[in-house]
Amino acid sequence: MQIITVSRGSQSYGENFAKMLAAKLGYLCIGREEILEEATRQRIPIGKIETAIIKPYIYSEELALELEHYKALATSILCEKSLNNNIVYHGRTGHLLLPGIDHILKIRVIADMESRIEQVMQKLLLSRQKAKQYIEQLEIDRKRWVKKFYNVDWDISTLYDFVLNLSHMNVENAATAVCSMAQLPEFQATPANIKSLHDLHLAAKARLLLIREKATSHMNIKIRASEGILYVTYLPQQVKEAERISEILSRLKEAREIICTEAETNILWVQESFNPEESAYQDVLKLANTWGAAVELVQITPSDSIEEYMPAEDGAKPLTEDWRESGILEDKKTAEDRSGISKIYEKLINDGSAGGKRNIQGSQKTLLNAIDRTIPYRLIIMDNIFREKGHAAQVRLLREWSNFIEDHIKIPVLTLGELRSKYRFGFREVIRMVLFGVLTAIVLLLVYLNESDVIGLLTIEGTGYKILVTIGVFAFVPLFAFTYSSFIKLLLKMIKFE
Repeated sequence: MQIITVSRGSQSYGENFAKMLAAKLGYLCIGREEILEEATRQRIPIGKIETAIIKPYIYSEELALELEHYKALATSILCEKSLNNNIVYHGRTGHLLLPGIDHILKIRVIADMESRIEQVMQKLLLSRQKAKQYIEQLEIDRKRWVKKFYNVDWDISTLYDFVLNLSHMNVENAATAVCSMAQLPEFQATPANIKSLHDLHLAAKARLLLIREKATSHMNIKIRASEGILYVTYLPQQVKEAERISEILSRLKEAREIICTEAETNILWVQESFNPEESAYQDVLKLANTWGAAVELVQITPSDSIEEYMPAEDGAKPLTEDWRESGILEDKKTAEDRSGISKIYEKLINDGSAGGKRNIQGSQKTLLNAIDRTIPYRLIIMDNIFREKGHAAQVRLLREWSNFIEDHIKIPVLTLGELRSKYRFGFREVIRMVLFGVLTAIVLLLVYLNESDVIGLLTIEGTGYKILVTIGVFAFVPLFAFTYSSFIKLLLKMIKFE
């Protein structure tokens, strides 16, 4: 059950190398093209998905779900093949389809630009300049695909165990050299690896089954498997549809047990405008992952006179009735999104933390009425509102709205700055924790080493001395309590003990 993955660029001899390596080892060779063919047979619009990723395009919820469908299909195929064979897979960072499987031999194959240009010129009969442009555009498209698909940069060398430059090395000789590396104990399957492969396979099959069923095809859910037990987490607003999950997954004979749970909490993120390039997204996502929460987006246009809000636009709708039968997913023109909410929501979908999105226009009362009290919100983040106002007015109005919402629904309301201060643990917090820890340790050590003197000072006779000692104790205890509590607070923050 050995797995070797070959990440190849355009015209880098990667496919030839993978086939030669598989032949020398006697392994099954699988290419990305085979998975794409199976995806096409299963009516996954892979062409539209790739176009949406590599071209300037705002993802629709339907395409996002189909990307999940393709991920599950690719993972299922690789797991099934590797559980029955030793395999060599060549494509784009295929090892990332198998997270947690640490015995994979991960190889990146590269070649210099000149040799790649020569190949393209011969195959496509292009001029040197056009061949170079062709390769460069392909590289950009593939980087975008890997970034969208796995949220990593393709060129990071730490993703691979071995980077092979085939510009000046014969493909057969390179394959021979890698054959020896493949025999190292680090790349041999262990019982734990095999168990993890079975779990990945089960989770992928469960995801495929739910996507193919009309009743659950639109649901934004998380699935993982452990020792044959399926754990499914769904959003609070999907309670009705969730009743079908166990019934559908019971068809999987490999599943020993199915545990469906509602997401424990949601985070409501309210802004007038969203910028997907800001670091705020990562701060919110990190907190959501820590809590296992979904993030619901609200774009609000403040107004004193208009008090209306639109229903949630979370895209949690079944796909068109004839979609699976026709295999045709209609093109949808999306209006330009100046607020950035669609791009942020696309990221949340890909990161598995989307909880819906909506647009609101009105006052603080409108916002209050738009908050669903049945959803267990743990935190409301409110920032970047009243953008047309001056800084002082913006801060004052934001605080007024935050206090109004918090007073009525008893849920903490924080700005992004307060969120970072409360939950982020960075270099500054490390320095503060060390400082408070050292001060606490020094005080405790001094008390311990001078125990007799301290007791003698506290029991000294005389009214004047007793008054001084009392004043000293009243001054010392709060200072020590502040130092010690600050250290403990930062320590718990570092270990994410919320």
